[in-house]
Amino acid sequence: MFLISRKGGTLLTINNFVYRSNLKFFGKSNNILYWECVQNRSVKCRSRLKTIGDDLYVTNDVHNHMGDNKRIEAAKAAGMLIHKKLSSLTAADKLQGSWKMETEVNLDQLPKM
Repeated sequence: MFLISRKGGTLLTINNFVYRSNLKFFGKSNNILYWECVQNRSVKCRSRLKTIGDDLYVTNDVHNHMGDNKRIEAAKAAGMLIHKKLSSLTAADKLQGSWKMETEVNLDQLPKM
């Protein structure tokens, strides 16, 4: 599942934790993305993921904080939680670094961190 941030960025949600990526693709097929826990900067969480195409690889699953259940539930209630495959990103999305939404949404509805 993906969550749209207040600034319109794409965040990955796994096991009640939220991850960010700069959406810069790597690899020969340009399909590798690296993700870090969104709590990386505030509480120095070192949890990391890597996606290759639609496959998820955990490089470090140790968090030093509780899950982001409230943020994920708030996003769900606001219609900001999206079920998509990574491979469904379009070329324009990859260039812009964020996903296009089919419907207009109010990004201020998400809780501030």
